[in-house]
Amino acid sequence: MTISFALALHTTTTKLELAIAKVDRNSQIYITYKQQSWELGRELSVQFHDCLDLFVGDILWSDFAFLAIATGIGSFTGTRIGIVVARTLGEQLNIPVYGIDCASIITRSQQSNPPLSLGESLLAIAYDRWQVGIYSNWQDVLPLYEV
Repeated sequence: MTISFALALHTTTTKLELAIAKVDRNSQIYITYKQQSWELGRELSVQFHDCLDLFVGDILWSDFAFLAIATGIGSFTGTRIGIVVARTLGEQLNIPVYGIDCASIITRSQQSNPPLSLGESLLAIAYDRWQVGIYSNWQDVLPLYEV
């Protein structure tokens, strides 16, 4: 059994939400490993990397199978910061990056009983895509904004 991890980054609100799941495509294992949120407000750009480093902890970056990022609609700055980090990690780790819109994340959260956190919902949607072999390139992840 080859256990890997998946990381979700939700940065579209004033709250930074991160989640990690243990995943294994062969045995279809998907277990939320941990999730946490920080109310950062306008400090997201300053504190994001420290929170991410603390949250990932001892997990090796090479152990991540894929990333998931909330693409919006939401805060312009927060969304852009999250997408840049996810795309950079995806490129450097050579792993899929799944960009998921916030409406889909909220819908998935509300369909669960009890409701999932936004980070957990984001991970669950990305896991479904990864499980069936849909690979999203980091270059394909772009932010969504209201027009």
